[in-house]
Amino acid sequence: MPVSPSPKLTPWRAVAYTVVSLSIGVGLVFAVVSLAGSGSIEVKLGDDDFNAGNASELAVEIAERGPITWAPLSRGRSIWINHVGADVEQGWFAFDVQSPEAMANCVVEWDEDRGLFVDACDPDLVYPATGEGLTQFGAIVNDNGDLIVDVNASDSP
Repeated sequence: MPVSPSPKLTPWRAVAYTVVSLSIGVGLVFAVVSLAGSGSIEVKLGDDDFNAGNASELAVEIAERGPITWAPLSRGRSIWINHVGADVEQGWFAFDVQSPEAMANCVVEWDEDRGLFVDACDPDLVYPATGEGLTQFGAIVNDNGDLIVDVNASDSP
């Protein structure tokens, strides 16, 4: 059975394909940039909320071992979770592990003896157990008893 020859690629066809391909590519780039700058598209990576688990179990673990660090979450962010007080429904704090006043690679570490968070690069920068002074994230206990942290919304220190 004879096979028909494939169409030949002439210089004219090569130029036409190149022009059409470049036009489509430039058009797509322009469309994406226009939409991104218009504010009509909201880019969100990851979930709005992070379910850290059962609040009662977390409170017991924190009481025994100290604050818990979770890494990485939304946008590569790592957070500390701490519980202060006897009421499992209240007293939850979630905050960024990075100190806003120090270098970008510096994180705060829990100093159990002092009951404070200490900047690893500058020991003079300390923060209370509530993480006051660090970027805070909303933390609530839902109806199922789970601790939910809003990792996309933050309150600046």
